[in-house]
Amino acid sequence: MIPALALLLFSARDAPDELEQRARLSLESIRHADTLAGAAAQRPALRARLRGSLGLDLLPAAAYRKARVVGTLLRGRYRIQKIVYETLPGVLVPAHLYLPEKVDSPAPAVLFYPGHWWADSKMRPDFQAFCLTMARLGFVVLTWDPFGQGERGVSSRDHRRIELLLAGISQQGLAEYETQCALSYLLSRREVDPKRIGITGASGGGYNTWITSALDDRIAAAVPVVGTSEFYEQIHVTRPLDWYRAAEHCHFVPGLIRYANNHELLAMAAPKPLMIIAASQDQSFPIGGVKKVYDYGRLLYGSDRIAFFEDTAEGHGYQTRKREAAYGWFLRWLMHQGDGSPFREPPLETAAVDDPGYRCFREKQPSGPGIVAYAAALAKRRHPVRTDKLNEILGLPPAQPVPTWSGPTAGSTLLMVSDNGAVDLSVGELAGAGWAVEQVQVRGLASLSFKETGWAAAVSLLLGENFVGRQALDIEQAIQNAVARRQRVAVYAQGHNASLAATYAAARNPQVSAWILHGGFLTYRHFIERPIEIRRSYTLLAADRDRMTAFDREIPFHYVPFGAIRYFDLPDLLSRTEHLLVVNPIDGDWKQMTSEEAGKWIPRSSSLAVQEDVQAAILSHLSNLPAR
Repeated sequence: MIPALALLLFSARDAPDELEQRARLSLESIRHADTLAGAAAQRPALRARLRGSLGLDLLPAAAYRKARVVGTLLRGRYRIQKIVYETLPGVLVPAHLYLPEKVDSPAPAVLFYPGHWWADSKMRPDFQAFCLTMARLGFVVLTWDPFGQGERGVSSRDHRRIELLLAGISQQGLAEYETQCALSYLLSRREVDPKRIGITGASGGGYNTWITSALDDRIAAAVPVVGTSEFYEQIHVTRPLDWYRAAEHCHFVPGLIRYANNHELLAMAAPKPLMIIAASQDQSFPIGGVKKVYDYGRLLYGSDRIAFFEDTAEGHGYQTRKREAAYGWFLRWLMHQGDGSPFREPPLETAAVDDPGYRCFREKQPSGPGIVAYAAALAKRRHPVRTDKLNEILGLPPAQPVPTWSGPTAGSTLLMVSDNGAVDLSVGELAGAGWAVEQVQVRGLASLSFKETGWAAAVSLLLGENFVGRQALDIEQAIQNAVARRQRVAVYAQGHNASLAATYAAARNPQVSAWILHGGFLTYRHFIERPIEIRRSYTLLAADRDRMTAFDREIPFHYVPFGAIRYFDLPDLLSRTEHLLVVNPIDGDWKQMTSEEAGKWIPRSSSLAVQEDVQAAILSHLSNLPAR
């Protein structure tokens, strides 16, 4: 039995508590602007940080490309044009443009972003009802299928593309980019008055409404519907749900809660007319938190340009009462009719969600291939290596220097960390070679594992951190404890998670006598270059089911540090490690690499053991260390 070191100040249950507390403290430290002048002063810096968190500047100029009308549906008092255009290269978007029967002069227009309703998306009856009613009232409305939905799905996998995350683009960044492309198309239409454009959407579409209205002054009025709440309340209520196993990442904007709560999104949007629509019963977005945001907005605006509507009858969605509230708001502020109170929805009929006449594509087209191709192209761009950015990327404090002294040590200790707590080594043989063996406790692994792994990865990302980076701190604490006992220290990490955490610890503590990484990844490139598994990720489901199940053997979300590959790769981090042994590394398809494949990635000064006796390789490596 390998003795376990009680190195952590928290138990398995306390690790999520510690993370949630830091999220709460971060949000509490944000100072909200209390006047419109104060909001205006903060706006440029907040917008710059938000654009950075989204990764918008790494995407092409937001514009529709290769747009074409592929059909027109005449519906009496309104008509629908079926549009197809391109956003990223090879990524096509099917859209519906709802138009009044006659448009004699430029009309007000609204962008409608469907939330995460995978199967029906833009054809969801509630969404059709909004769009066609607005067209009857004289508005132009553009709606489209987001990636992974409708004619581009069903694929919840496209809502958690960690490939883009690694390159510095968040999932909401992609969503916002496609919204900006849609806006550029809307502005190209002669039927549209560019000074009277609104935006709305429910759930994920409501959140996108917040983001777009915060960033873009071309939006004249906004109605976010059941899209968000006070951010700490969202974090708290989704914890027991594991944030729906982090199956969709659009709410996980890197570093956001370091500088913005929902209040800051509101302040960035001010003073444009804004109506917040919420539901009394909404699991993810507690009504109390929504009211806090509205109360702040009412004080900030000091006018009737902000409003709040609570649907006490129906929950999450864009049902009739919510739509009627939105009609009244847009009528007042984009058409100068009425006082902004709800406008009663007239009788209407919607089409079947699978009506072939409404299709823009002949067959469904996944967006995954184009998204991953763009991420791969970003990953291959050459940048100056900046290993000094490691702490910033992982959200870590500076490493504590390992004490040094002259004179003999009190012994040699091999610290072991593994994914599951089991280590396939003979303690007796190591002891015979002069090495005491101690097991390191690491948050999230083995005895300190917990069920909220998706939630933990999401909250870490919102804090601008990486969860595996925090695991590296636990390894470093073990090193400090051992060195304090005047022990010569080596570290053995077994498993892909443990090896990744040890890689970060090694980069921050190169003076440790030896590092041994067993069964881990050697390059971030393999998070993207996965010839077998990535093809499976493009699979579209026949129905909206199993959305939380991986379509391929995904790279775990918490392994991926935001934007890291722009500054360094794993070999860059390991290059400073003087005595490194790599054992049986794996590639992006989770297959053991050959010596030839692995040799392309490990530093030249390192040792490599592939398909050899692990015990013998480790003993040989340790025996060849210089005396200290």
